[in-house]
Amino acid sequence: MASSEEDKQVRAQTAQSLGYFSASLAPEDVAGYREQIADRKARKDAGERECGYHEHRWDHFREEKRRADVEAQGRADVADLHEDL
Repeated sequence: MASSEEDKQVRAQTAQSLGYFSASLAPEDVAGYREQIADRKARKDAGERECGYHEHRWDHFREEKRRADVEAQGRADVADLHEDL
């Protein structure tokens, strides 16, 4: 079913209000996209973080793994104490 012109207009207005824009295939735009990607990769390779959200979004997984590793190491450290009993 084809979208009506009114539907297309509503979607376009919603996208604009949310700050979304579709990618352009114009050569100068493609070059700009590639430059943005290269800049982002260079920042990542240099150890820079993108923003606060990206910086902390996996912290809970890191903390969970750290705790599991500490617990496993603690159990390994005292395992020989229980072998003699």
